[in-house]
Amino acid sequence: MNVTSKQIAELCGVTRGTVDRALNNRPGIHPDTRDKIMRVAEELGYRPHFLAQSLVKGHTKTLGIVLFDIHNQIFSQLFHAFEAEARKRGYIVYLVLSNRDKELEMEYINNLFDRRVDGIALLPANDNKKFESFLLRSRTPIVTFGNRLFGPFPYIWINDKQAICDSVAFLADQGYRHLIYLSPPLMRKGKENIYVPEQRYQGFIEACAEIPAMRFNVIAHKQYLTELETLLETIDSKCAILCSSDVYALEVLKWLKARKIRVPDQVGLMGFDNIEFLKYINPSLTTVDYNVNEIGTKLADLLIRRINDEEVPVETLIDHHVLQGESVMSE
Repeated sequence: MNVTSKQIAELCGVTRGTVDRALNNRPGIHPDTRDKIMRVAEELGYRPHFLAQSLVKGHTKTLGIVLFDIHNQIFSQLFHAFEAEARKRGYIVYLVLSNRDKELEMEYINNLFDRRVDGIALLPANDNKKFESFLLRSRTPIVTFGNRLFGPFPYIWINDKQAICDSVAFLADQGYRHLIYLSPPLMRKGKENIYVPEQRYQGFIEACAEIPAMRFNVIAHKQYLTELETLLETIDSKCAILCSSDVYALEVLKWLKARKIRVPDQVGLMGFDNIEFLKYINPSLTTVDYNVNEIGTKLADLLIRRINDEEVPVETLIDHHVLQGESVMSE
C-alpha cells in the first residue's frame, strides 16, 4: 500500500502542508522539522503520487512518439535520438507502433491522450481532414515527421523531392541514360499517407524530364524483381537502378549477384537513407545520406518548445547529400 503525505504528517506530528513543503523543498519550514519529515519519508519508502502532481501542475513530463515500426533502421535510430534528447530535458517517452494501420494509429493516439502526454511526435499513416480535426480537438501539441499533414502541425524531415532530383542529376553526370526507379511503397497510394514516397517519385519524374534523351521506367509493386528481370533484358544503354530506400537496393544487389550481373560494370545501383548496415556491403552502395540523429534530436526539441508555447518553424528541413560508393560507375 502506498504511503501518503497524510500518514507522514501524523507520524511527525505536523500538518500535511508542512509535509508538502518539506517534500517539495519549499521555504517556510524549520530545518530540523524538514530533516525529520525527510527521514520518516525515506524509512517508509514514500513516493509522490505522480499522476496527482501532474494534474495539479498541468503537465506530466511525458511525450508520445508514433512510428510505423522499428524494423526499419531509420526509425529505430531516430527514436533513440528523440528519447535521448527528451530524457535530457526531463521527459519520459511512450513509444507506440502503428504498423501503418490507420485504425490502430487512432487507437494508440487516443491512448496517449488518455495518459495526458504533454505532446506527440507523429509519423502519420492517416492523411485526411477528419484525422487532422481529431488531432486539433485534443489541443495536445503535435509535431509531424516523415509523412506530412496539411493542418497547422510543425514538420521536420528532409527535402525528399530535391534529394531524388539530386540523385538523378548525379547518375546522369556519370553517363547513365536509362534509369529504373524502384519504389514499392507507391502501391499503397490511396490506402494510407505516403507523402515521402510520393515526394521522391515526383522528384524522379521531374528530374528525368529535365534531362534530354533520358529514358526511364518505374516499378511500384511487390513483385519488383520479376519486372526488373524483364526490363534489364530489353535495355541496351548504360542503365542504373535507383531505389527509394537502401532496403530495396540491398535486395536488388543480392538478386543481381545471384544472376552473375556485375555491379557497376553491367548495371549501376543506388539506394536512399545510408543505413548503418551498408558498411558491410560490397560493392559499397551509392546512396542519399542525411543525419537521422539530428532529425530525432530536433524533433524532440521542436515538440518541447511547442509544449512551452514557444514559436517553432512550420517546416524544418535537414540537409542531405549524395554519398558516392562503388555501385555506380563514373563516366
